[in-house]
Parts: sequence; structure tokens; C-alpha cells
Amino acid sequence: MADNSKTAKISTLSPGEVEDNSSIARGKVDHHTITDTNSDVDVAAKYANMFTNGETYSMAEWVKLRWKLDLRLVPLLWFNVTLGAMDKVTTATASLYSFREDTGLSGDRYSWVGSAFYFGYLVWCLPSGSLLQKYPIAKLMCVAQILWGLILIGTGFANNFASLMALRVLLGALEAPIVPGNFLVLGMWYTRREQPLRTGLMYTGLSVCFTGPIGWGIGFLMDDHKWRSMFWITGAMTIVWAVIIGFFLPDNPVKAKFVTEREKAIVVDRLRADQTGVENKQFKKDQLIEALTDPKTWLMFFFHIVISIPNGGLTNFAPLVIKGLGYTSQRSTLLTMPTGIIQTLSSYICNGGVFLCAKYFPTKHCRSAWVIFGIIVGLISAVFLYTLPLTDYQGRLAALYMSYFYLGPYIVSLGINTANTAGHTKKVTVNALIFIAYCVSNIIGPQFFKAEQAPVYSLGMGAILGSYVLAMIIMILYATYCWWENRRRDAVDEAAGQEAHSDTDFRDLTDKQNIHFRYVW
Repeated sequence: MADNSKTAKISTLSPGEVEDNSSIARGKVDHHTITDTNSDVDVAAKYANMFTNGETYSMAEWVKLRWKLDLRLVPLLWFNVTLGAMDKVTTATASLYSFREDTGLSGDRYSWVGSAFYFGYLVWCLPSGSLLQKYPIAKLMCVAQILWGLILIGTGFANNFASLMALRVLLGALEAPIVPGNFLVLGMWYTRREQPLRTGLMYTGLSVCFTGPIGWGIGFLMDDHKWRSMFWITGAMTIVWAVIIGFFLPDNPVKAKFVTEREKAIVVDRLRADQTGVENKQFKKDQLIEALTDPKTWLMFFFHIVISIPNGGLTNFAPLVIKGLGYTSQRSTLLTMPTGIIQTLSSYICNGGVFLCAKYFPTKHCRSAWVIFGIIVGLISAVFLYTLPLTDYQGRLAALYMSYFYLGPYIVSLGINTANTAGHTKKVTVNALIFIAYCVSNIIGPQFFKAEQAPVYSLGMGAILGSYVLAMIIMILYATYCWWENRRRDAVDEAAGQEAHSDTDFRDLTDKQNIHFRYVW
């Protein structure tokens, strides 16, 4: 392996220079000399030269290593997401067991308790992004999960609207680093072609397969306030999981103890062509400014506002909609489980489709097409849910289940955002903004579901329809921008088509600063 003190070249682009008609924009870059130990470079830079001196590795060796990574990382990341999804909707299951009556959640107060979680998430998105860059990711997740487990246990002792609002805000703040952290970890280990399949496996709707049986089980308790057990059980599960994450999830490939030095170098070499880097702990103001002025950032921001409105409404009100069709509280908890199955199928279909397209048609861009496909399925389902008569129990229940198809497009869009953002400070900033959008939409979503419109919630269903239409329009605009930018870069980049670029590899450049970067759409 190359000496870590070996000097290397790094581009000196500023955020706007790639847009200029300069020698940089034509693929010719000015350089200055730095060492690989400089904090300005990516943490993976010391492994970048291991396979440049004639040494190599076989595809079979990489496939074996990838299986090793999958078996270690994907289950950990999957339950991270599943646990968060389970914990934030505990109020929905609790609402079937006198939770609203015992805590004085009359009128629209229940909607505000549902929204309160996202106020905490919203406030802490940007600070948590800064923390994810500054501190070891896995250790930060461990601490956050222990604290939110304690918050859940405390929620089981709440008796009024004010205490519930405060606890839900804190819960949202503590969950804010988890999903962005998951995507940062995913981007450290897998190439852009490999990420969609892992994203689909990581991000499912299977949380209901835990909340459903737990909710059904507590229905047998003799306690008059059985809803409290929902929070105590999920809180204890969260604390146990936090300890597992602290021990088994690596902070990055360089620090990972379950892979050898050679295997680390293979991972780094596989990531080289993507030009996205692995990790850099130094905050860079120019990357922050670029993130805030990049059109892609705001197109994806507004996409996530509209695509997550169905999530905000349905996750809080689906059990009540089902109960309104005439089912008992206990049966309603079990009948929520197919919603998670549909979400998971949506995730597998859309992300699997992206993966197969990337494998068999590597020169074609199809991610946005799969996003639009998933939105159309959800849109058709929402139309049926909006128009079917209340007496059509089976039809409305089926339409409700299929309305959860929004998860697949949402997850693919997160993967697009990860794949199209380079520069570590820019990554964490854009991730934070995307999840701010997620919070805003989940705050808005429950407000369309008015208590006096139960169990039809016509305004809420209308909002879901409108959000799907807007999401399709915005995704088409995003894909068009990426297509145009790639064509512009192909015309001026003299090194277009090469996989390795010594002037930019692992130099923590942003996608705009790096003329060799190409967007996926």
C-alpha cells in the first residue's frame, strides 16, 4: 500500500468555477501539492493508491466482500429505520386503546401530537447534520437511540396534552440523525449502482409487523390504561437496540474492524469512479453555500415536501380510518399490517427496478422513471379511496393499503439525492434540508385530516391526490436539469469516460466543483 505521507494533487476549484468558461470547465485544472494526511482530503485517501502499482483484485473477491458487507451492514441499517418508523407512530396504535380520552386529546389535539414529532425533527435537522460530520456516526446513533428510548418510556407516564407535546418534540429531535446517518453510511461502502438495492432492503414498511402484534397483544391486558404498555415496550426495545448499534455498526470503512486492510482498499477503489468520496470531518463553508444555491437541492426539497404529505396523514390516521369501517380496536391493529407489506413491496419493486436497470442498461438513466411509476400507483389508489362509497368496506380497505405505495418513490428519491451530491459538508447539509422538507410535510399532512370528517377524511384524501400530481411535475424538472448538466459537462470535460481521475479522486470536492462528476436521474 502507498505511503500515507505521499504527496498528491488536488484541484483548487471554488464552488462557482465549474460554471465558468475557464480551463477548469474544460477539464484542465490547476493544482497545488498537499499530503494525504491533510484534513482537507477524504479519510479514504490513504487507501486510494493501493491498486495503482500493478496489484489488483478479482471480481469474485469483490463479490465475496460485498456479501460480507451486506450481511453486516444491511440488517443493522434496516432495523435502524424500522425502529424509528415504529417508535414515531406508537401514538397511532395507542389511539385505539383510550389514549386520546385518557390524555385529553379532544378535537384536533391528536393531530398536533402527531405533528409535534416533526417539529423536533425539523428544529434538529441541521444541527444533527453538523453532529454527524463532527462525531463518529455509529456512536452518535447509539447515544441518540438510548435517549429516545427513555423518552418513549416517559411517554407511557404522560397524562395531558402539554407533556405529550414536549415528549414528542424531544423524540423527533433525537431521531433526526438516524436516517441521514444511515444514508451516509450506505454511501461510504457501496457504489451508486449498488446503493438502490441496499436502500430498498434498508427502507421498508415492516415496522407495522412489530406495532401490529404488540398492539394486538396489549389488547389482552386487563389494565384500563393498556395504551401505556405500548410506549414502555417500544422504549425498552429501542434501548437494547442502541447497545447493539454501538458495538456492531462501524463509523466508516477506515475504522471498521470486521474488514481487513486489503478489503478496505477494495471498498475505496470501488468507490473511486463515483467521485463522491467517503468522509471528511472538516466543515467547509464554501460547500455549505453551494448546497444552498444549487437548483437540485431545492427541486429535491420541494419534491420531499409534497411526496411525504401522504405519509404524514396516513401514518397517524390509518388505524382510525380502518376502525371507522366497523372493525374492533384489536382487529384494527392487525389490519394495519398490510400497509407495511405494501410499503415494502413498493420499496422492493422501485429500488429493485433501479438496480436491474443499472445492471443491464448501465448507460441508461431510469431512476426518475421508477419514481413516477410508483407515484402513479399511489395516485390511482388515492382516487379510489377518495371516490368509493363508505359502504364499500373491502374496496376502501384495499385502496387504503395501495395508497401506501408512496414509499418506493420516496426511497428512490433519497437514493438519487445521495448519488448526486459530493463533498462531505455538502452531503450533510443537503441531507438535513431534505429531512427538513420531510418534517414540514409531516407537520402539514395530519392537519388535512379533520376530526369532524372522520372516517372519510375527504380533505385529507384530496391533499394526498394533489401531492402526488405535484411530486410528478417536480421529479420531471429534476431529471431534466440533471440531463442538461450532464450534456454540458460531456462537451467540456476532456477526460470524460475515464474511471479514475487523479486530480479529483478522494479530494472532498463537490459535484459542482468536480467537472468529472456525472449525475444520475
